[in-house]
Parts: sequence; C-alpha cells; structure tokens
Amino acid sequence: MAMAPPPVPSLPLGYVFRPKARELIQHYLAPKALGGYVTPGLVAEGVDVFSAAPDELPFSRSHRRESGEGWGYFFAAHPAGERAPAPGGCWIPYGPEKAYRGGTGGEAVAFRRRLAYYVAWRGGDGVWARTPWLMAEYRLNKGGAAFRCARPGPEANMDCVVRKVFTKPAVPPPSARSSDDGSAGSSSRYRSADEEAGYPGEEQARKRARWV
Repeated sequence: MAMAPPPVPSLPLGYVFRPKARELIQHYLAPKALGGYVTPGLVAEGVDVFSAAPDELPFSRSHRRESGEGWGYFFAAHPAGERAPAPGGCWIPYGPEKAYRGGTGGEAVAFRRRLAYYVAWRGGDGVWARTPWLMAEYRLNKGGAAFRCARPGPEANMDCVVRKVFTKPAVPPPSARSSDDGSAGSSSRYRSADEEAGYPGEEQARKRARWV
C-alpha cells in the first residue's frame, strides 16, 4: 500500500515543485543542514525511501502523471550506503559523482550521487534487472571553505541529504532534454515542464545487471 502523500503548500495554477540541482542545494539542502528555516512540505521529512518500493512512496498528486512519470523530494539524516536494499529490490549507485562548485572553478560546495532501482529477474539466478526508477542524492561538502565559517543552528546536521526519487515516461517529450545541473532553462524552482535527465547508459546497465 502506498504511503499517504504529505501536504504540499499551494503553488500557482499549472505549476509544480521541480527545482534544478543548484536551487535544491541552495534553498533547501544547505538551510536544512545548517539548522535554518526551510519551507515545510515541499521536501518531505520523516520518510525512509528505502522502506518501500519506489512506486509506493508518498509522491504529491501533482507529481504523478498519466504517462507513468512521477517524482518526489525527501530529506534524510545521512547518505545511503554503497547498496541500499528496499522491498522487492535494491538501489545501486551508477556513474561518477558530480561536484557543484561555488563561483568559477571554485571549491565544491555539494555533490550529487545517482542510483538506479534494480529488481530480481525471474529468468536467472543472481541476475537483476534495472527499472525506470532513479534517485539523485545531494549532500554538502561539509569540510569545504563555504561551511567552515558557518554558524549552524542547534538542530544542524551537516550530514543531511536531499533525495529526488523519480521515473520517466516511456517516451520523454522533447522538452525533457535538459541537464540536471541548472545550467540552462528557467531559474524558477516551480516548473511546468520537465527539467531532469540521466538514465544509466545501456552498456553500464548491462555491467550492473549481474551481481558477483
């Protein structure tokens, strides 16, 4: 049974909460980690994304579409391990981490790690198949200069992360062909079009399909 979605603040008609990576880091992850104020409801708290299959997570109704696409944002107290089991499958990291730097060529202020959700394939022993569900996990570079002089609040947790769990429609529309690094498109955190991309490549998926 799917979890009940959390209440979400009202947004302008026709808009959904879909920030780009840098906006998510600047306006939600960093304030949360430093113990500051974060608008409640837009990034869910108290939800263990590994306690349920991804299609049973509490996504807002406005974050589900008839095409099968869905997405949601969740705070967590610390990053996931190298492999994170979940009911019916397992989340496995893929690809290199991406650093988000402050200024031109400056020190990294945050990192993104990507994971894909795999399920056991019925036709083979020890063979796992990748599903369309993906996760982007963002964490701060807590030892970086940007945070060494910060004055965290009493509820600060510099190990805090934000996770975006999402799936794409079977055939993404042309407007979905944009990057996740916030280098193009509107700067608004509230969007009416797709802003994310990043499926694992087929060769990489085949390499990870069998566990040794």
